[in-house]
Amino acid sequence: MCFLVFLVAVSLSAKSQNPDKKELKEIAAIKQLNLDLDSAWNRHDAVALSSLFTDDADFQYWDGSLLKDRKEIEQYYSTKVFKSTPAEMRHKATLQRIRFIKKDVVIGDGTLVIYRKGAPENEKPALSALFSSVANKKNGKWQIAAVRLMFPSSR
Repeated sequence: MCFLVFLVAVSLSAKSQNPDKKELKEIAAIKQLNLDLDSAWNRHDAVALSSLFTDDADFQYWDGSLLKDRKEIEQYYSTKVFKSTPAEMRHKATLQRIRFIKKDVVIGDGTLVIYRKGAPENEKPALSALFSSVANKKNGKWQIAAVRLMFPSSR
């Protein structure tokens, strides 16, 4: 069963040890993007989820399959992922690292866990993966431009 990640919360290491006020504001907006992603996924709302991506975004799974734009991401999640995902499943993406490439482009690396809401602590998650993502800011809004999912080598 194919599950989504996606994308972007921050426990961060920015380009400087002491980010300035503007950089902190951008980091907060990127964290919010991740929270919005988790929220849309957890509601199984493919429209809201896809709205977090740029028009020309791409999303590549660990098996090499590639979703090529926002519309394809929305369609895939509405017809494949969310139709076969039980309502109690939850998505939690956590970004461990963020790097500003430019003031309006960031790369994030993190973890993704899909788990059953209310499951005992010792229950293995349905999915544990790593991700890298790129987000950019256009017209004052951060959006996801690319996601790459992968499994840890210890899997």
